[in-house]
Amino acid sequence: MASHSYRRKFERRPPYIPAGGVAFALPKKLAEANAEEAVTISLICHRRLFGECYSRIFPKYRFSVSEISGVFILSFAETKLFLSGVERPGDIDLLIVPYEKDELILDQAFALEVKIVRASYERQGKSPNEFGFSQGRALLEMGFPYVGVAHLIVSDESPQEAWREMRRYEVLDQDGNVGNEGIDVLDHLPWMLVERVYGRLAKACVNDDLALLSAFVKHSDEGLAAKYSGVVWMPVGRVARRNPKINSRLLDAIGDFFIARPNYWFDSPSRDPRSEVPEGARD
Repeated sequence: MASHSYRRKFERRPPYIPAGGVAFALPKKLAEANAEEAVTISLICHRRLFGECYSRIFPKYRFSVSEISGVFILSFAETKLFLSGVERPGDIDLLIVPYEKDELILDQAFALEVKIVRASYERQGKSPNEFGFSQGRALLEMGFPYVGVAHLIVSDESPQEAWREMRRYEVLDQDGNVGNEGIDVLDHLPWMLVERVYGRLAKACVNDDLALLSAFVKHSDEGLAAKYSGVVWMPVGRVARRNPKINSRLLDAIGDFFIARPNYWFDSPSRDPRSEVPEGARD
């Protein structure tokens, strides 16, 4: 495919879900078990954390703050919806398509294979049953422009005697100037797990085209998750390389599916979701 932007206009868009709104409904059993679906959706709905993750694996694309822009996200879609005869992978865990105004930017579409790491303080070396590299290779073979493998972490907290002192700074203005330095004693386990998981991913991966991502998404206990709801631990990632064998037929199928079923997608705009909804951002 040529290097020029491959776009598709649309008229209908997903309903914008403001902060605090209901975006997904899952069986309670999946949520309590921190199933892959539940943890992945937790990442999607935490727009700040998702934005940090997306910027680690795909910093190339820059959204215009003066226009309606962002990404549409489709979760756990069967691959046969886009290409017939493809058996592996059976589904696409996350499909991320940037947009500007009323155009999908299909040549920037990103397919992400997700694995869950259910760790604990006592079992910090826990790893998923498989890394996800074979699924990532299959997504590249399908012809997605960008592909990555993400390991999303769920864990308990450390005992307080293992907590560490960490410096705290107050952000003073929009330019990022900081002041009012202080010290907090915090559980450092999430960051330790992020670094450990990413190190293991990077060491095991032999395909330089794949993006890699390690992110702490939530605590395993719902009480702890509520306690730490305002805390974001920065993810670690590696940028995806552009697939030299992009399948334009696949991109057309993605565009067709979005136009036919916009409500299947989650709108994550580039503007602060707490601000006023941009004109045209409602269904």
